[in-house]
Amino acid sequence: MNIALPPEFVPFVDGLVAAGSYPTRDDVVRDALAQMRDRQSKFESLRASVEEGIAELDRTGGAPLDFEEIKRKGRERLAANRQQN
Repeated sequence: MNIALPPEFVPFVDGLVAAGSYPTRDDVVRDALAQMRDRQSKFESLRASVEEGIAELDRTGGAPLDFEEIKRKGRERLAANRQQN
């Protein structure tokens, strides 16, 4: 398959090759497509999780949120992260 890049992308791709980031133009395009595929896969997984969550809420009605509890847990996590760093 041969693909023609729009002219505005050519300097960018050539710059990546010249900088040694990729050995060839083909490798730049290959990596870009792999990243697009991975991003699409993650998006589809996220969408499925959201749909699953919505379906569960429809079945169970959910539970009220305790914002004070959410803030307390967030502060605990923040403090634990600060101690690790």
